[in-house]
Amino acid sequence: MSDDILRNEILGDDGFASWLRREHPSGKALEDGKALAEQAQVRVQAKLGSAVDCANVNDYLCRLLDAEYEIYLETERELLEGAVEAFLTADDAIRGKYPALRSLLEGAQEHLEANREPREALIAVSKPLAQFYKLLTESFAQSRKKRAGSSAEYQVEFILNQLGYQGLYERECKLNSEKVDFLFPSRAVWNEDKQRCAVLSVKRTLRERYKQVRAEIRAAGGAKVYLLSAQTETEAEKDLTPEKVRVIRQQNVYLVVRDAIKRAHFSRKKRVLGFTDFFCKELPRLRAGWTSNTGSVSTG
Repeated sequence: MSDDILRNEILGDDGFASWLRREHPSGKALEDGKALAEQAQVRVQAKLGSAVDCANVNDYLCRLLDAEYEIYLETERELLEGAVEAFLTADDAIRGKYPALRSLLEGAQEHLEANREPREALIAVSKPLAQFYKLLTESFAQSRKKRAGSSAEYQVEFILNQLGYQGLYERECKLNSEKVDFLFPSRAVWNEDKQRCAVLSVKRTLRERYKQVRAEIRAAGGAKVYLLSAQTETEAEKDLTPEKVRVIRQQNVYLVVRDAIKRAHFSRKKRVLGFTDFFCKELPRLRAGWTSNTGSVSTG
């Protein structure tokens, strides 16, 4: 069997992996980023309570991000464990769409049924099944990368709401044809006075994504730009290089990271903010410029 044919049947745009995520209960959960975020919120609230303030905002957001990733991996594992059963119990029209995969899995099933020596049968089917799981895992890893940023946005939004910023930001707002994750305080204020506004871009990890913020800088049109990285300290040690920080700083962008990363690696960098300083010092300072003399947000 050609590896390329099987790869295309599993990883293709209309491949088995996509079908599995759409049709399997666990797969549907993986596709619903908001539902996963809410599961993480329930899990963390059970441990920390529902109150978020400046004393715990860093710990709370870190736990939300980590809990959601744990739930994602748990759900992904359930999907992998149920993948063979899902294929073999699918109707004939579905199985017929993936002839190479059908040959592999039904062939393994027939071999197990015909062989009376369990050890030999298991050895015989292990290689084709390993090929199947390798490709399926690769597909899941690609999907995980695609949804990573949007997933973290839900948790940032939760923290903002808990801290009383409802009505003081807009999500996924288009500015000059570019979508930004968060615009503070509103499009109306941005239209009136861009320098009173701020843009927050959320990334799960930086890697090459830090270069994407250039488009958001152009879109911001003079508004302050903040780049929040949700990555863990271990990830930051490998990924958050001095070169990336230098490039971000040269673009007049503030980098927002976990407090532990700020303390360990950027304690003297003024343009690198910890979660606590961003939510409890920087945003309140900016907020003062968003409100009118009556205390309401100016709408122009």
